[in-house]
Amino acid sequence: MKTRFIYLLGVIIGLLVLLRFIQRSKEGFQNDIAGAADTFTLYYAEWCPHCKTVKPAFTEWAKNGFVTAAGKNVKVRMVEQSEKPEEIAAKGIKGFPTFLLETADGKTVEFQGDRTPEGYLKFLEEQLQLTRAQSA
Repeated sequence: MKTRFIYLLGVIIGLLVLLRFIQRSKEGFQNDIAGAADTFTLYYAEWCPHCKTVKPAFTEWAKNGFVTAAGKNVKVRMVEQSEKPEEIAAKGIKGFPTFLLETADGKTVEFQGDRTPEGYLKFLEEQLQLTRAQSA
């Protein structure tokens, strides 16, 4: 009886490990499909009135997890201040909302523009074309 219990416990643990591996592989595969080396992130706080204003449109715009700008796939994400305080501190973010573009070549550019889907796309197009021109 004890042997069966240990065997069953081993099988369950093995299945959980396998499930986690499959889940991580799927996430990695989806990121590879997107081909996103550039990332545009909205850092926000739930208590912030300005964040509450921009969040709905940004959420809708970013629902696929990436957008295409300047012929490149750009990963789009949202980070809530209480969920990743160490990331926010590491980036030196002092106010909310803050929008950052992190390019494949390691540059970070803060978005200062019209807080609309059109404004975000215009910013990404300009920055990515500038990055492409500088690396050529």
